[in-house]
Amino acid sequence: MIRQLERAIVSNQHAGRLLFNGVTGALGTFVQAARKRGRYANYRDRYDVAPSFKFNGPGITLYGDGDIVLGADSYVGRHTRIQSKGGNEVRIGANTAVSHFVFCYTQNRVADQDMSRAKNRNDHLDVREGDVAIGDHCWIGAFTFVTEGTEIGDDTVVGANAVVTDDLPPHAIATGAPARVRQFKSHLDDGTAADLAASYADVLTDDLAAEYGVD
Repeated sequence: MIRQLERAIVSNQHAGRLLFNGVTGALGTFVQAARKRGRYANYRDRYDVAPSFKFNGPGITLYGDGDIVLGADSYVGRHTRIQSKGGNEVRIGANTAVSHFVFCYTQNRVADQDMSRAKNRNDHLDVREGDVAIGDHCWIGAFTFVTEGTEIGDDTVVGANAVVTDDLPPHAIATGAPARVRQFKSHLDDGTAADLAASYADVLTDDLAAEYGVD
């Protein structure tokens, strides 16, 4: 019924002029903005959101009975989704930029199982759970997926379209699926970079591992 009404309105020239003129269009924009403000205000009431944290665009979704902690002077971009299952936490540090269409989940299904043995519900299938932490002063590129049980260190950049499946060190630049460290920030001294390379050998690219002589 609703779809038939929508089609009737769109196909009727006079109805279109009446409903989508400058006045009603402005009213629709106002209503949409008010809904967005209300939704984000509810997130601030429900979760631990710093006053200076910004919801930078429409369509941002926070959900779940777990904890979500969003730090001062940070932001998330449009259509980003953050899920925290009860007993878990997603934490984004201070002064961190999370771009558009970034996804952070504390629970995901185990891929290697017979999906036909249960209906399409996570509570009937094997899942993995774990907290997600993104440090201070980070930059997370668009369309990045941060999976359960992972931590991204302070001052680290994760390039667009990455999939973070393992902990990433601080002061690093990582890309890819799965995300791997391509380089350490140039402001680090050689000793600090070498120590980080040794501690995070499993997430270095082959070239970077060879550069620092780690396996």
